[in-house]
Amino acid sequence: MERRKIITIIGGSGGMGRVFAKFFRDMNYKVILNARDELKLNCVADELNVSYESDLRVSVKNADFIMVSVPIRTTTDIINEIAPFLKKDATLFDITSLKTEVFEELKKAAQNYPINCLSLHPMFGPGIRAFKNYVMIVLKIKGTKNYSSKVNELISLFEAVGLKINEIESPEEHDKIMALTLGVPHMFNILFLNLLKRSGKTLNDLTEFTGTTFLLQKVFAESIIQREMEMFGEIQIGNKQFHKLLNIFENLIREYRQTIKEESYPKFHEFFKSGLKYSQKDKHFKDSYKYFYKFMEILKKE
Repeated sequence: MERRKIITIIGGSGGMGRVFAKFFRDMNYKVILNARDELKLNCVADELNVSYESDLRVSVKNADFIMVSVPIRTTTDIINEIAPFLKKDATLFDITSLKTEVFEELKKAAQNYPINCLSLHPMFGPGIRAFKNYVMIVLKIKGTKNYSSKVNELISLFEAVGLKINEIESPEEHDKIMALTLGVPHMFNILFLNLLKRSGKTLNDLTEFTGTTFLLQKVFAESIIQREMEMFGEIQIGNKQFHKLLNIFENLIREYRQTIKEESYPKFHEFFKSGLKYSQKDKHFKDSYKYFYKFMEILKKE
């Protein structure tokens, strides 16, 4: 009988740790959770019917796979601490939202020890119910002579439940994309709510007079503001690529404000047409209004 593979999830009592603990448990892996809060760790392990080990080094020493699911700012420290204690041919990976620093730490670990390293970014949160058609971003790094088979084993598990695997070549490219697809939407929604707050009107008051556009935007913003504040801060503050985008955004706002102050319809039309021309190349463009009203139908039923 083939031995069950072991995966240790560091940060296993958190939201994403739980998601992947269930996933690997259902894939017949022996799951070991590790986290700092032993009481919470014990409760989560019991709830999920998996094992736990509060000693970090003990938790990883026999693991075939090790997943690091902790805040971005502590991920590199964890990788640096555990790498010397991993067994030969173990596969170490993170699931952080930023990659530049983590990638370098994993690369160094793979150079110094006989282990396999890669970096993953699941493009979903802890509220996910089914993986099908969601995206998993993969950055391959390096490892032993068995690197390809180890990485393919992991990726095949994700593909088996319908995850779409998208590979990115460099951590810099990853962080630039995340600045645009995570940092910018988060910023817009945080600013949207704070702008409304400074107007002096409550959301309940505004909703009484709202149209479809406002209602949908409000729902997006409220869903984001309820999530992990620390993670959102790290995604924006810790991403140098996002800092560059802020400069572009600042200039854009300045131009837009000047257009409105000058009451210049021609310049406004330029803004509008520029956005239209850009979005027309998107594959979802033609059906976007249909999607909009599907969302609205769901909201109106509530």
